[in-house]
Amino acid sequence: MHSASMQLLMFATAAIIIIIIAAQICGHMAPKLGQPVVVGEMVAGVLLGPSALGYALPEFSAFIFNAEVKKTLYVIAMSGLGLYMFLVGAEHESSGQKGRRRYLPIILSILGIVLPTAMGSAATIAIAQQFKPGNVGMDVYVLFVGVGLSVTAFPMLARFLQERNMMKTMFGATAIEAAAIDDAMAWCGLALISAMAVHGSMVVALYQTVIPAIFFAAGVFWLLPKIFRRAFDKAVASGTISDKLLGGLLITVFVCSLISDYIGIYSVFGGFIAGAALPKVPGFSKLLQDRLLQTVKCLFLPVFFAYSGLNTDVFGSFNSQTLWVFGVLLGVAVVSKALSAVTVLRAYRWSWGETVAMAGLMNARGLMILVYINIGLALGIIHTEMFSIMVMIAIMTTALAKPIYRIYFSDSREAAQRAAWRRQAPTAPASTDVGTKEGDALLPPGFGDEGAAIAKG
Repeated sequence: MHSASMQLLMFATAAIIIIIIAAQICGHMAPKLGQPVVVGEMVAGVLLGPSALGYALPEFSAFIFNAEVKKTLYVIAMSGLGLYMFLVGAEHESSGQKGRRRYLPIILSILGIVLPTAMGSAATIAIAQQFKPGNVGMDVYVLFVGVGLSVTAFPMLARFLQERNMMKTMFGATAIEAAAIDDAMAWCGLALISAMAVHGSMVVALYQTVIPAIFFAAGVFWLLPKIFRRAFDKAVASGTISDKLLGGLLITVFVCSLISDYIGIYSVFGGFIAGAALPKVPGFSKLLQDRLLQTVKCLFLPVFFAYSGLNTDVFGSFNSQTLWVFGVLLGVAVVSKALSAVTVLRAYRWSWGETVAMAGLMNARGLMILVYINIGLALGIIHTEMFSIMVMIAIMTTALAKPIYRIYFSDSREAAQRAAWRRQAPTAPASTDVGTKEGDALLPPGFGDEGAAIAKG
């Protein structure tokens, strides 16, 4: 006879084994279907929930993924998410664009938040009120759904551009910086919405959560560079992160997560803030990614996807009414992001091909929206119906990103963009903003006449 704790350990271990196997299988199949690995892992999570495994083998699913195991998976998932968001925050560095071009990612990200939030909120008021929990204010609910539709998956976008070797191009640099700013603004919005949901008042939320969060973030950004800069320099010089330094970083992540939980802005914010506040020592981010990312991707993220999938019931949540709401919100999500990209990039005289490609990538919501809606579900801002709708929006928009991008960016055009970036003269005028013409693959957006001459040889 096993004790209750031993029985929980056995069930949780079996569940994790099943989760990793499913994630590996679906992740392996995704590239064969022209999709990023993360799409396969997201689908694996849904398949393990009531939509597939629970539907086909309800007794087995209830036996393995029982209530106690789900609680354990939640703890593992959220701890791993803190680490993942730490890596996301630590990874981003400025693209270093000059002149008027440096404002392009900022404008793109701001409009990419404001327009989808406005359109998504309006659509929610019009068609999705019936899904609002009774104890949640309309303002909190509408803002939550609207901001959720504005999220861009910065980590997935970064992985995709790395796979395509497009990070060192004007297109890649603009996409990465815009997505990073987009995510940061979305997290700020979620922090405010969460505080309003918990406290029920904007004034109380500002006093008890938002202002303490600002002081917390300011303190972290002031303190961490002083603590870690010298250690990071040594790590880069030696080419490795010592166990002592790694232990210090892990302690920092979980302390920041604990404080952010206590303040009321959720642990993932603490991880992200800790990563973003680290001193930007060239070369250290890669060392950190090499040391932690694989474990986080292969263990913690599949558990998180599975936990999200266990709360997604396609058959139970989707009927004629919810399918209609899903279709409208999906349309609003795609159109609003695309419209914001077209408005900004065409004003900067980008080609239509590059504009459409960027609109596709900015539409990918991936892991970020899953983190977002899981927090909303935990706080009671949304019920499982809206949760399931937004999970499917996350999968659909992420799955569309690569095919839309590849409409314009063939292998040869990608190679031409990389060549143009390498040929860009350091003395080229930074303030010119003459963009590409359609099909002019050698000329990155924002190059002036001198840059064009260099790129074309």
